[in-house]
Amino acid sequence: MNNIKNTPNFTSEEGDQILFPFSPPIFKTEVDPSFTKELVTEGRKLTNDIGYDQNHRLATRHDLSRTWHYKNDYLNKVEPYLKTYVERFFNSITNAMNTPDMVNSFLSIQEDRMKFRKGNIKLDNLFINFNKKDDFNPPHTHTGVLSFVIFCKIPDGIFKDHNELNAMREGELHFSYGDTITKLMKNTYPVRPYENSMYIFPNELRHYVPGYSYDAERISVSGNFLVV
Repeated sequence: MNNIKNTPNFTSEEGDQILFPFSPPIFKTEVDPSFTKELVTEGRKLTNDIGYDQNHRLATRHDLSRTWHYKNDYLNKVEPYLKTYVERFFNSITNAMNTPDMVNSFLSIQEDRMKFRKGNIKLDNLFINFNKKDDFNPPHTHTGVLSFVIFCKIPDGIFKDHNELNAMREGELHFSYGDTITKLMKNTYPVRPYENSMYIFPNELRHYVPGYSYDAERISVSGNFLVV
């Protein structure tokens, strides 16, 4: 569910959407529920291994949330599946913009003076995030070239408080871009996530998640892609 009506978008044959609330594109799709379930099962196994705890790297409330990095063997296992969504993103961008040059340029790597080669997308990292009541994620960007988030568990009550209080759009994912130079424009784009939804976006696109006041666990998985 998008909370800004009439956002320019392109819908592919698979039902994926390229959203253009501002210039940087946002790719919205859905993953298989069995994959979401597997992500959570494998993620919970990490919680007993302090070596994969990533909270020290995050700008969030460490007393409320926990973030863990999946093991390399698991990254290698799921990388082919996740890359299929990046390919769908690229195909949708090419069809929506009617130009293959944009993706080709994005994948181009300069090796030497006037020497370029086409790079390949590679999964760099993968995190699982266990969030609780009052947790939030302030505005931030990611490493790599493309970032993504998959929503695994979204308790319905998170948005009940949002509807009653209309405060901070609780628990939603907000993208922001550029400066607001007039009250006649918006530079933020909120989306209301649901289970199995996935968003892929440029790594430098700033985004944040306000806290929520409903007492329940929310689980998401995020990661970043490189061009190598």
